[in-house]
This record gives sequence, C-alpha cells and structure tokens, in this order.
Amino acid sequence: MRRIPVAYLAAGAILLLLFGFSSMTYQQQSLIPFLTNHLPLGWVNHFSFISFHYEVPISVASLGPAAFLEFFIRKGMHAGLFFILGISVVHVLRLRGYRPVPAAFFAATTAVTVGVLDEFHQQLTGGRTPLVGDVLIDGSGAVFGIVLYTALRLFLKADRLVKSDYQQSS
Repeated sequence: MRRIPVAYLAAGAILLLLFGFSSMTYQQQSLIPFLTNHLPLGWVNHFSFISFHYEVPISVASLGPAAFLEFFIRKGMHAGLFFILGISVVHVLRLRGYRPVPAAFFAATTAVTVGVLDEFHQQLTGGRTPLVGDVLIDGSGAVFGIVLYTALRLFLKADRLVKSDYQQSS
C-alpha cells in the first residue's frame, strides 16, 4: 500500500477547512460569545491606541474588546492557514521535481487563486462579505511560508554540499 505524503494531506485538509468555514455565516463562526464568557478581556484595553479601517473601523472603542480580539484571531487564522497551504503546495511541487523558482511561483499563484475562490464562495454565503484585503492576507501568509520553505531548503542543501566537500578534502 502506497503512503500519501503529509504535504498532500495538509493541503487537502486546509482546502476542506476553508470550504467549511466559508460555508458558515458570520454568526455561526463568531468567537465573541466564547471570548466573552471564557476569557478575561481587560488586557485588550491596553491596545486602545490601535485604530484603522478594514471595511469597518477597527479599534477597541468601536468594536469592544471581544470583537477587536476576534478580528485579529480571524485574520491570523487566514494568514496561518495559507502559510501552511503555501508550504504544502511548494513541497508537493518540489517532490514532483519542479525547480525552486517555478515551484514557488506556481505555489504562490495557486494559493492566491484559492484565496480568491474562498472569497467568492463567501459572497455566495449569507451574512458574509468578500474582501480584497482578505485575499492580500491569504497571499501574504502563503508567500511568507513559500519563501521560508524555499530559503530553508536551499540553505540546508548548501549546508550539505559544504559538509560533503569538507569531508572529501579531509
């Protein structure tokens, strides 16, 4: 029986998670009740100096501590999931023999396309708003993961080459 590489499983799991979350209304996936009922949120007020506009004004004063914290958790999850997706896709491509730059480019393009499709799917779901900013967050997370993966892989390969050259000359 042939084993499926973890990178395939990770990419597939993330795609399923994204589809599942995009199918839910905001109220179905809101973290505000959990945050309000289970966490002391007084510390969030220390971030009152943060204020910007992201479809709506984002600040502790305009949203309240729970919604303010939820905003950063949700955007962090966007970036984190796409970080893992980017690494998974570039790893799969490298396993299949793609060179580093084409693999990184194709992985980034794939991740951004998935981000666009995710936002389109949200548009079809009631109570959700598709945002270009979310695609930018998704793409940034993916590109960061792809660059980190590619740099580490190239560094480790260079490190192995240096070690092998050193061992041969000794």
